Amino acid sequence: MNRKSNSIFSISLAFIFASVGLYILDITMNNSYSVTSFIPYNICSFIVFILLYGITLFLFTGELKVNQQNYELLQKELVSCTDSLNDVQSTLDDAVEKKTFELAVINGSLNREIAERIQAEANGLKLRNRCHTILNSAGDGIFGIDTQGKVTFSNQKASELLGWSEEELIGSSHHDLIHHTHQDGSIFPIKECPIYMAYKDGQVHFEADDIFWTKSGKIFSVEYTSTPLMDGKQITGAVVVFKDISKAKKLEKQLDLIVNSAGEGILGIDIDGKVTFMNKAASIMLGWEKEELIGKSHHNHVHHSHQNGDEYKEEDCPILQSCKYGQVHFEFDDVFWTKDGNNFPVEYNSTPIIEGNRLTGAVVVFRDLTAFPS
Repeated sequence: MNRKSNSIFSISLAFIFASVGLYILDITMNNSYSVTSFIPYNICSFIVFILLYGITLFLFTGELKVNQQNYELLQKELVSCTDSLNDVQSTLDDAVEKKTFELAVINGSLNREIAERIQAEANGLKLRNRCHTILNSAGDGIFGIDTQGKVTFSNQKASELLGWSEEELIGSSHHDLIHHTHQDGSIFPIKECPIYMAYKDGQVHFEADDIFWTKSGKIFSVEYTSTPLMDGKQITGAVVVFKDISKAKKLEKQLDLIVNSAGEGILGIDIDGKVTFMNKAASIMLGWEKEELIGKSHHNHVHHSHQNGDEYKEEDCPILQSCKYGQVHFEFDDVFWTKDGNNFPVEYNSTPIIEGNRLTGAVVVFRDLTAFPS
């Protein structure tokens, strides 16, 4: 039993004993009414109530003292708990303040990173748009391919020349679309394709005379350069820059017809004095086939000696002076030597070839004076 129950039980027991005592006293008094020596009933009752009051007061005082002690103990515990709570609150406030600061720093960092990313994306988009504008402004066709040979991008000129839109080209095999067949109709194996080789061997490949196929199934002559794309040391694809040389080839063919139809011999010579081209009349007069003389020294094969057999020194040759110094020379009495060792009298005009501001060689126009006497 707890203390409260004990106190109630004790008070109840005291009142029961008091009631029993008074009841017994009352019976006794009734039975001994004539006895004068017996203590009066009122006095006995007063004594019983005094005892009952004393017992009750004792129990109440004891209980009050215990309650006071419990109250003081609870007060101390409350103070201790309050101090602990204050400490916890202070610690919690510090932790919250610290976390709030950390979150503010993190939030600031995130906002800064987001702003930087937005700016980077805006700059990237601006750069892509600029690159796209530059690509579409180029006069040559340009497309990129990955290591699987699939088109990754193309410019407007490429679409114009090939007949395929950028959307149709991207993701498709360039070889299957535009480079699958030779001009004679034979299959062009992809492993022999210079474009394919660029993203396989990592070398730059240039083709001066090839063909591409259009969407409509037609062909056109192209000149192209296939350059590997490198990411560090890894090949990631290739970029192909090509131009339509159909008109240039047509003009070249017409010019070839004109040059070969001329009655005079025509020779092209570079600054080193080597033959770069010759027409049919020159071939007939000199006895050299075109393939035999191109790349060879004109002076050593055609102009090496005077008519009397004396050596014709290079520094005295008017043709070489045109090639090296840009001077026009006309000779009306000279000789050229044929492949079989004979010579014939010629008159010629040696005119320098100037591309822009650069001297690149000379053109020699000559005639056989035995066939065309002055």
